[in-house]
Amino acid sequence: MPESDGAIRSLLLPLDDAYLLLPGTVVAEVVGYTTPQPPALDGAPEWLLGTVAWRGQQVPCVAFEALNGQTLGAPGTRARTVVLKALGSRSGMPYIALRTRGIPRLINVERDGIEPLDEPDALGPAVREAVLAHGEPALIPDMDYLETQTHRLLGD
Repeated sequence: MPESDGAIRSLLLPLDDAYLLLPGTVVAEVVGYTTPQPPALDGAPEWLLGTVAWRGQQVPCVAFEALNGQTLGAPGTRARTVVLKALGSRSGMPYIALRTRGIPRLINVERDGIEPLDEPDALGPAVREAVLAHGEPALIPDMDYLETQTHRLLGD
């Protein structure tokens, strides 16, 4: 489905109690969820679930809720792994995977279809902004924070 005038093809990624809104260009692939290989780090934070095999490489898998300081629920039967293209120029980590609660949903977002929500500062460090996307509440993640935290633990 082609983009209409100014519309950005995006995905709503279901989390435990919210949706993340990401442009489709950041998402490399959505795959079925498999339990990640545990992190090789002693004392790894709860948000680092481990690594998942994807296209011949090991990709760090993150639980966004825990990274954002919230309680992490167990993956459900509809859980998925969403492989994201890293936007930063950090060597050795071109992709990061997120565990979602269910199947992401496509949405075309028009520029005038996004409204900021007046939220308190309780959004957490991994959220850039809370918005309404065509009437749907969603969180826009801080991709730099996600990548920086992951790279600090696993980077070269």
